[in-house]
Amino acid sequence: MPMEEKLGSVAEVRQWADTIPFQYEYTAGVAGEKFLRGLIEGKILAGYCPACRELSLPARIYCVTCYGPIGKYVKVGPAGRVKAITKSGGEGAPTFVYVTFEGARGGMIHRLLGRGRAGSKVVPRFRPRKERTGSILDIQGFESGT
Repeated sequence: MPMEEKLGSVAEVRQWADTIPFQYEYTAGVAGEKFLRGLIEGKILAGYCPACRELSLPARIYCVTCYGPIGKYVKVGPAGRVKAITKSGGEGAPTFVYVTFEGARGGMIHRLLGRGRAGSKVVPRFRPRKERTGSILDIQGFESGT
């Protein structure tokens, strides 16, 4: 029996548009919540490993070096350094930077406000306190530091 007879003809295929009402709620986790609550306060927090005496950003609950638990979160910055820079598109598109902080392993990616280049010093520009919600967008971006 030919395959077309088993499956039917293309004319018999039907389709419809619909939605499935899924709702997802994800938590930021223990370290993520500490980090986001820090942003509300105008701080960038890194996880501190007491065994390695090392800071990690993004904050984690386990050390990436010794796998020990992290229970302390420490403010880094405010000044950081641009390690990498990229433009997301054509003219007028935002520029993004990878910013590292002295003494911390890792860093964060965010918008660059104004001009900058790799190696330049930058500081975060936070939204006004009353507008902060515990989101990475509580930081509007990074701008040239003094």
